[in-house]
Amino acid sequence: MNVSLPRLLLIADRFTDPKRADRVAQAVAAGVAWVQLRDHSVDVFTFARVAKELVGRLRALRPEVLVTVNTHVALAQQLGLGVHVGLRGPSVAEARRQVGSQLLLGYSAHDVASAQQAASEGADYVVFSPVFATRSKPERPPAGLEALKAVCQNVCIPVVALGGITPERVSDCLQQGAYGVAVVSAILEAPDPKQAVRAFLDACKSLDHTLCNPKHDPFPL
Repeated sequence: MNVSLPRLLLIADRFTDPKRADRVAQAVAAGVAWVQLRDHSVDVFTFARVAKELVGRLRALRPEVLVTVNTHVALAQQLGLGVHVGLRGPSVAEARRQVGSQLLLGYSAHDVASAQQAASEGADYVVFSPVFATRSKPERPPAGLEALKAVCQNVCIPVVALGGITPERVSDCLQQGAYGVAVVSAILEAPDPKQAVRAFLDACKSLDHTLCNPKHDPFPL
């Protein structure tokens, strides 16, 4: 699937919380162009209801915003959104069979083998984590930049770096071949989400695009 993926992905974890939803909206208003809706703590009906409301709100702020839904393939199909799978939900192959070739499909990878399998089964991109230590999953040791580089060198789809990403670390990730970066708490729990968004966007844009893997060039900013 040939689409233009933004370099910055905001993973809207626990988006069904009204205060978190407000922060997601602030981030989109500040320039975030790609949002992944994720909440493992609620039932499918609550997820769907709040997702529909928030998607409408985000599109009112930024009509072109790219939204992907974590795990819930049927909802993604209903709303015409992208879908993201991992340990939860269907496999990449099953999700691709369900959504066909038209919807964006991503996968959460934690090593080279899983990233390669996702690519072979039809994923459009992978999110690799955790690159650095992260507060959200302190029990999981960081994989490090060399592991990120290995994934980037061994798959033919964009790799998005996640886990402990700060604006200062964006350059390190892109220099390893990552297409972009994904962020959760560094934006959603920042004292000023809009300022945090601007810092990440500036970090992404200040780097020469040639730092990114040349095979990803069909996916410009």
